[in-house]
Amino acid sequence: MTLAVRNSTTRTLSPSGQRVGDMVSALAREYAAQMNACEFATLLRTRRLERRSYLAFICTMYPAVVGFNRALIRSIAKVDHVRKSGFVKHLAEQLHEEQSHNQLWRDKLALFGIDHEALYGELETYLARFSAADLDRMTNEVLAAVSRDAHDGFPGCFPDAIFPEPVLALCHHLWRSASDADVHHWAHFASQSGIEMVIFDVVTTSVLPGVLGHQELDPGPVSTQWWREHGKVPGVEGGPRTDEEKHLELSLAALNRSETANELREAVVDRVDSAMRLFAASLICQDVASTRFPLDRFLK
Repeated sequence: MTLAVRNSTTRTLSPSGQRVGDMVSALAREYAAQMNACEFATLLRTRRLERRSYLAFICTMYPAVVGFNRALIRSIAKVDHVRKSGFVKHLAEQLHEEQSHNQLWRDKLALFGIDHEALYGELETYLARFSAADLDRMTNEVLAAVSRDAHDGFPGCFPDAIFPEPVLALCHHLWRSASDADVHHWAHFASQSGIEMVIFDVVTTSVLPGVLGHQELDPGPVSTQWWREHGKVPGVEGGPRTDEEKHLELSLAALNRSETANELREAVVDRVDSAMRLFAASLICQDVASTRFPLDRFLK
């Protein structure tokens, strides 16, 4: 069963001559701007976010971190490992990096006294309540809800959810695009690449300026290493590029070079738009989500 996506006519696509990677990059800048302008990001960037809200934020985004990696692992099987052996190698290298990055997030949670194993167990138990068809339906409903209002983090589509519903919907959206034979691999690859582009912008613009050196949010290098790997430290010019910067450059080039991706560009961009819409809502709704998350349940 394929997830429904918004009709591509709801967005004005770029001129026909533009390559799909450049279109994804432009879309990423648009969603990143929305996220950086939201109340939660503004509080974080201006160092006015309370510690409890920050801890709830890194807990509620953990499903997106592990869900991204889970989908990446699944998606590699879609690629022809004979004719596209070089691309498979690129994906394998990315997977190696993402495995390390996932551990950095867990290390950050642990440093703040958060039981990440309990957090992951809660996610597994919750999602196991639903069939694939239920998850498809609820994800589509959340996408419709956040298309109307990006602040609507709990529209009631995922019942009794403690995690923001856009986060849960994004996890399933990526899983389906990674595993559904009706969704071309380039649509999934572009979705994950686009999300990474958004992350780099938001981390550079709002997270690092708000967290680095903050007495309550930065107790040491372990607490900030994931952020440092996914953005540029303010005021630091030059220096070696991070693995993430290299990966973003390679992903953009791969999308622009691929004739298949460009032949399918409308379907690819529409799928990317849906993924970015859910991801943007995952942060934009944090002004409410971070206050209602039962943080104490996961503190050791």
